[in-house]
Amino acid sequence: MKEELKNIEDIIVDFFNRAGFSAEIKHISLKGKEKEDELPLLTVNIKTLEAQMLIGKQGLVLADIQLLLRKLIKKNTEQEIFLNLDIDNYKKNKENYLRELAQETADKVVTIGVSKELPLSSPFDRRVVHTELANRLDVKVESVGVGEDRKIIISPIIE
Repeated sequence: MKEELKNIEDIIVDFFNRAGFSAEIKHISLKGKEKEDELPLLTVNIKTLEAQMLIGKQGLVLADIQLLLRKLIKKNTEQEIFLNLDIDNYKKNKENYLRELAQETADKVVTIGVSKELPLSSPFDRRVVHTELANRLDVKVESVGVGEDRKIIISPIIE
């Protein structure tokens, strides 16, 4: 497992070097499958001076890099994995912000009794909000719309 992780680390560092970016791996971990139909989870956090360029608007460049690295790792290790790549804790910070936003919006919706729309077009953003509010019994959360027009509606459950 250590040798496998070292190999993956080398692939990632080489990828960024060849792309002309200095990047340091701050955290890397590989967690095996929990269920038969799941892929092993590789979590990587990169530290770099060019974070903004590598993350891109709304994390789109980061998502593309994540996909490329996943394919590169599969090609070089012949192992299919689920890669969660983060750069300078961008995803972690965004997830914390979205959790806060979800709770604040839900509280407001319950207080005023009126539904509120969150224009979150990324599946990641919507999943964070759905997960955060899943255990609340005072609000209903639903995704509506298609493609770029997809958004979340948080509604109070009035009894």
